[in-house]
Amino acid sequence: MTMMTEWEAVQKRISCRSFEDRMIDPVILQKLKECIDQLNEESGLHFQLFSSDSKGRPAIKMAAAMFSGPVYTFAALVGGEDPLSAEKVGYYGHRFVLYAEQLGLGTCWVAGTYDKKSITVDVPEGERVWDVIPMGYATEKIPLKQKTIRKMIRRSDRKPEQFLESDTAYENAPNWIKKGIEAVLLGPSAVNQQPVNIIYRDGKVSAKIWKKGNGLEHNDLGIAKKQFEVGAAYAGVNGHFLPGDGAEFVID
Repeated sequence: MTMMTEWEAVQKRISCRSFEDRMIDPVILQKLKECIDQLNEESGLHFQLFSSDSKGRPAIKMAAAMFSGPVYTFAALVGGEDPLSAEKVGYYGHRFVLYAEQLGLGTCWVAGTYDKKSITVDVPEGERVWDVIPMGYATEKIPLKQKTIRKMIRRSDRKPEQFLESDTAYENAPNWIKKGIEAVLLGPSAVNQQPVNIIYRDGKVSAKIWKKGNGLEHNDLGIAKKQFEVGAAYAGVNGHFLPGDGAEFVID
């Protein structure tokens, strides 16, 4: 079976809140562990992967009003409390999410709708659990409750042109920038705030937070940067953002 590309993962990914009652295949689980190790080595973060040792014993208890089905595997995204660390959690956490999607799993970014007493996570001094990523096999049919939640969350979607701050009109921007913004629009965001804009002026591209308020803006900044990079690469422009709010996109 051919593994999907990151761009395909960006297009396919949704916030999955309904899981089948089955554990993740051991081969896939090993790939997830290897991915976590690699991301931690690159980033200096302390992501951790937890998986139940037997069916019928979920690894984490999710809020029943928001999720259905047991979660046998989840990742805890642990990092420092400063803005740059929060951004790194978003960026590297989303790399992990897209990889899980490429492996055929459903995932969801979760900041608070889980029982913190149901898990034990190693949190170094000065750090915190920013998010958890429950994962598993998505149900074929989406329960009505999940459809309602998704509709409510997606209600305030912004339009692509609203993501661009530029001296030129959106329709005249380079295709790779528009494709990057398309990817940002498809990305997850805390309570769907979508607080990140792409700046295009004097031939330079950067990403900045335009809306603050929920405390997770820098997580969202990291996620948006990763999404933009995937979209731009799909359009033929490989590059990466420098760290920080307002930092520039560097073409490789």
